[in-house]
Amino acid sequence: RLVAFMLGHLRMNVNQAVDELLNLTDLLSFEEYNGCIDRERNSSILQEFLENMIQARGIGLDTKLSETHAPSKVYFSVLYAAESANITHPYAFRAYTTRGSSLNPTIVEALCATMAIQSYFLPVNIGPQRTQQTFIGGSFGINNPTRMLLVEAGCVYGENRRVAQILSLGCGLPRVLSV
Repeated sequence: RLVAFMLGHLRMNVNQAVDELLNLTDLLSFEEYNGCIDRERNSSILQEFLENMIQARGIGLDTKLSETHAPSKVYFSVLYAAESANITHPYAFRAYTTRGSSLNPTIVEALCATMAIQSYFLPVNIGPQRTQQTFIGGSFGINNPTRMLLVEAGCVYGENRRVAQILSLGCGLPRVLSV
């Protein structure tokens, strides 16, 4: 999800995106200490890393995901995250405006929400205190969001238009989820 965003929205080339991703993974801890992973530390590192990456591209930290950053915006980016209240119905964070979208997170909030995989990061809260929504990553039920992206493209461009390209860097096959 992060790499797709770097390539599409931030307009990084492949080498830049790979370098940034490798730099991030060097900072994070995926090894257990005393039986658990320090999710709070990983979450802080992730947020700080994303803030630095966004600022290095000349984008302010308070910039909303749906705001235009380029002189001519000819692409649409969508990030999906699982809302903790209903993990089977992913929430779409759009890098463009649409009707009916209640949340308008910052770029960093949206990226953190899509990456908040429970075993490694803390859940991410977005929105005003009274209507706040909690997100736990994008891997639950949407490892391959291609069908959802095709529906989204139909809504944006019209049902009868053909889609030339969809870039979906998912996380593979979903595991069986039991509660």
